[in-house]
This record gives sequence, structure tokens and C-alpha cells, in this order.
Amino acid sequence: MFLTSPNEIVYQYVKEGAPVLFLLVNNEEEIIDANYYAFKIIGQDILDKKFSEIFIDFKEKLDLEKLSADSSKSFMLNVNTTTGLPQTFFFNFYKGVEETLILGKLDITEQEKLRKEILTLNSELNNLTRELQKSNIELKRLNELKNHFLGMAAHDLRNPLGLIMNYVEFLLLANPELNEKSKYFIENILSASELMKGLIDDFLDVSIIESGQFPIDKTRTDLINLLIEGINRLEFKSKKKEVLIEFNYDVNNVILNIDGPKISQVFTNLLSNAIEYSFPKSKIHVNCHKDQNNIIISVKDEGQGISESEQSNLFKFFGKASTKKTGGEKSTGLGLAIAKKIIESHKGKIWVESKMGEGAKFIFSIPIGED
Repeated sequence: MFLTSPNEIVYQYVKEGAPVLFLLVNNEEEIIDANYYAFKIIGQDILDKKFSEIFIDFKEKLDLEKLSADSSKSFMLNVNTTTGLPQTFFFNFYKGVEETLILGKLDITEQEKLRKEILTLNSELNNLTRELQKSNIELKRLNELKNHFLGMAAHDLRNPLGLIMNYVEFLLLANPELNEKSKYFIENILSASELMKGLIDDFLDVSIIESGQFPIDKTRTDLINLLIEGINRLEFKSKKKEVLIEFNYDVNNVILNIDGPKISQVFTNLLSNAIEYSFPKSKIHVNCHKDQNNIIISVKDEGQGISESEQSNLFKFFGKASTKKTGGEKSTGLGLAIAKKIIESHKGKIWVESKMGEGAKFIFSIPIGED
């Protein structure tokens, strides 16, 4: 014998545990009661709302009288949920004297179908993930192999090429009496050798960067001497193009703990670019000054300038501006990306300031007192 009536047991189950929407609506179409599941799905503030406020009908306005005319008929309707997304239920409407009972249930068949589809998709996703992981491992292995061979080739080519360049420069400087034809040929050999050396150096640096190993060997270095040496190294190139380099600095004996050869590489790259983008008989302004926390070096040419839209791409691998070099020189588009990596490894910054027709100014900073 039941201690409570079966009707009360069923009612209590529907109110507290059943996975169905239970809504009680008065004659003013206001929700006056709901079960736990309804509060969970629709929200805690559903009481006293008009029943039509919680339903979404994409065809026409809901009419409670029509919906409750036949309680055996189910209506597929959407309700607003706490997730902000609509959810579909099959509703039956039971009309009473003063109240209307609304019961909504999910389509179990549809739920099971969706569950199976989700399981299938999840299995396919896991298989694709495993295949992707295998592909990534193989790509990583091939990339490391590529970097290894590239590094070996670049290293083995650089030394003999440097020797060729030294001999060619010696021939030009030691034999001013060379006829124009011979001088032209030797200068072409030097120009081609410089381009090739630049390519080799850039590709070697890129292979090291891609390997994830970009060593910085810091020692105490006289920065002003390093900049002067860089200017002297490019003296032949600037004189050939009749470009004057002016160096101004307001600090002396700047001793920094840096990787001297790599900072020299950055400066030489900027200065070489400035020469290549300069018009004959123009000037390049090199400046070095100190602020509160940094040493700041800038290289400014009087060339064509770089458009603002292209400046953000300059420090990316193979990033180039549409501006052409005034002597037709070639470029890999790697130098500035490598320079950015070097400066950032020193916890510094590198950037460009330019307007079309007003030349370009490349600037980099190195923090003072960095270990």
C-alpha cells in the first residue's frame, strides 16, 4: 500500500527529476509553475513570464487556444535556453478550466542519432589527429635534414668565396692602371661574389634559426669601433656609387656586453641596404646616441623611401618593398628578418621610419647593462 497516492508520486517525479519541460500557465498566459528541468534549461526567471516569451516560433505568433485544442497532438517548437541557443522539444498542451499544462519532451530517436553522429565524428577526428601528428613528426625530421645539408653546403662554400673576394678587391686596389674593360670584368666578379656570399650567409643563418638554435656569444665590445669598422668595410661599395657616409655620435667608449659579430652583421646589412637604395652623389647619415636605458643606432638614406603599407612586412622572411634598388642590386629578402632575430636576442628593438620620397631610416636599440 502506498503511503502517498500514485498521482502525487508522479507529480513529485515530474517536478524534481523527470527530463521533461513542465510548465503551468494561467488564463492570462503567464507561467505560474515549472519543474526543475525547465528552470535548468530555460532559466530561473521564467515564472510570471508570458509563455510566448520563452518560445521561438519562426512562422507565426503562437496561439495558446489553438495549441491546446487537441491535447493528443504534438507540436515541435523551439525554446530559448540559458546557453543562448534554441533547443527543440515536442510539446503537448492540456487545457484546464483556469490553467493550461504544457509538457515538452526531447525526441529520443533524434538524440540517439545525434549521439551516434557525434561519436563517429569524434572517432574520425581522433584518426585525423593521429595522422597529423605523424605528418608533423616526418615534416620536422625532413626540415632538420634540410637545415643540416643547407648548413653544410653554406659553410663549405663561404670560405673559398671569401678568398675570391679578397683577391678581386686586391686586384682592383693594387692596379689602378687597369683598362676600363678589365676593370669592368673584375668589378662584375666582385659584385657577383658579394651577392653569392650574402646569399650563403643568409641561408646559413636561416637554417640555424629554423633549427631553434641561434647562439648569442656575448663579450665586452667597443660599439663605436665596431660601427667604424663596418663603415670602413663598405667604403669600396659606397665610393663606387659615389655615396658619402656621415657618422655622428655623442658618446665615447661605449662598452657593451654583446655578440659583436652579429651586431656588426645587423649594422652592415642596414648600411649596405642604404647604399643600394641611395642615389649616386647622395648621403647616408649614421647616428649613434644614448638615452636613459639604451644605445640607439640609426642609418638613414636619401633614397625613394618605403610606403607605410609595406613597412610591416620588411622584417619577415622574404619580405621586400616594391621600391627598387638604384643600382639594380639583388636581394634575398632575408637580411632584415635575420637582423630582427639578432636584435631581439639582445632584448633590443628594430624598426623603420620612412615616407615616400624622403628616404628611409632604419633604427635599432640595444639595452645598456644587459648580461
